[in-house]
Amino acid sequence: MVRFAPFTAIRYSQAPDVSCVVSPPYDVISDAGRLELEGRDPVNSVRLDYPRDEDGVNRYELAQQRLHQWLAKATLETDQVPTLSIYRMTAKDASGRVTVTTGIVGQLALEQPGIGGILPHEQTTAKDKADRLSLLRSTRTNLSPIWALSMTEGLAQSYVPIGDPHHWAVDDEGVRHELWIVSDVQRIAAMCAAVNASDVVVADGHHRFETALAYQAERPGDDTGAASLMAYIVELAPEELEVRAIHRIVRALGKADDALQLFLQYCDLEPVDVVDTELAFALADLGAMVLITRTGAWLARPRPDAFPAELTLDSQRVAFMLQTSQPELQFHHDVQTVADAVATGGAVAGVLLRPATVAQIRIVAETHTRMPAKTTFFWPKPRTGMAMRPLDGPDAP
Repeated sequence: MVRFAPFTAIRYSQAPDVSCVVSPPYDVISDAGRLELEGRDPVNSVRLDYPRDEDGVNRYELAQQRLHQWLAKATLETDQVPTLSIYRMTAKDASGRVTVTTGIVGQLALEQPGIGGILPHEQTTAKDKADRLSLLRSTRTNLSPIWALSMTEGLAQSYVPIGDPHHWAVDDEGVRHELWIVSDVQRIAAMCAAVNASDVVVADGHHRFETALAYQAERPGDDTGAASLMAYIVELAPEELEVRAIHRIVRALGKADDALQLFLQYCDLEPVDVVDTELAFALADLGAMVLITRTGAWLARPRPDAFPAELTLDSQRVAFMLQTSQPELQFHHDVQTVADAVATGGAVAGVLLRPATVAQIRIVAETHTRMPAKTTFFWPKPRTGMAMRPLDGPDAP
């Protein structure tokens, strides 16, 4: 059973425009991007959620010091009562279509995957877990929410925002982020009941979810704050979600397999002259992936019966083709980054994948299976700093 509840959130006292102090999730920020965010404002949330060592001081200690200093100086303030936050993201995709994603930020009681109604949908890698655990130990604060998808049909109707947002921001991609604080007890109860009626699927933030479980396991049983984490809950519905693919950069093939010959064993190939974002967005309609090598690019249409029937995702099929090649892989959602890696000689091949559909995500969740790591890229991304959850808050479950 899912247990979703309000909490006393920490927020920036600056209002309503918080564009200069919020930041993207840590795992999509480059080193250069981190420096740019730090330069926007001395109290940008990147200094908390993605700190770096400075002047011989450990990054995690710095994050803790800053959090306490910003609270003491009233740069950050704490809600007076437990609240939920309605969070809406309005964006325009590559085709010019406006997309709107609306969800609720609250605290979600931790349960082992698949036991208490929290269902992961992707495998994870060891990367980033140690970093996130060290940061959580030091700050004892959920600085950014995981993103979970509720299987309650019609959930979005339970949290229609009222009035003007309390905070808003516009990010570098032109996405407008708006947040409404909900403190009405009856309204909160109705919203929580709607979420608690169904399982939730971890969409984004698997590492933070597993880190929270690891932290809970090392804490004493009376540390109730460690028994939950901050979550952004959105209805699992096509109209609420923009799911994009995460592509593959093949840095090396350990057994010297030729990528083109490898794909020819499983796919029908058709040369393409231009590889760009427009092509990537058309792949679902074309029924193909794209293989990029140093000699050209091809649409790669999987042949009937070339793969086991249960492998319906491009991420699964690429993993199947490469399983004996001992590949060195990197992952990126940006098409140009993949193409440039091949063009500059930094990779032997790149593969553009079709995105998983909402229906496929639901099937994976319902069957308690998992997609390969780095299959889905949910877009846009909630901003870090719109709300933070202290583990030592008065409303810990």
